[in-house]
Amino acid sequence: MEDLHRLISGIDYKVRNLIEDKHRLEQTLVSLQTEKQTLDKIVLEQSELINSLKEQIKTLKLGEAIKNNSDITEVKLKINNLVRKIDTCVGMITRTEQ
Repeated sequence: MEDLHRLISGIDYKVRNLIEDKHRLEQTLVSLQTEKQTLDKIVLEQSELINSLKEQIKTLKLGEAIKNNSDITEVKLKINNLVRKIDTCVGMITRTEQ
């Protein structure tokens, strides 16, 4: 009978340890999910910044090309390309507003 009591006590002890481990793991999971959301937000902000900086580089290159006046045809083509992109964006905005 005493062996049975020790066996039950051992099982009870192990179950309590498993429950505590489960609670710790749940807390860790919540913490990691919060950290992931924060990192996802940072990644999104950095991606937007990179895209913005790429557009600034394009604008600066276009400005340099105009300033140097090296190849007028190339400058006109770049300007026409930008105008087409702007028209496309305006068209998309108009469609979403309707």
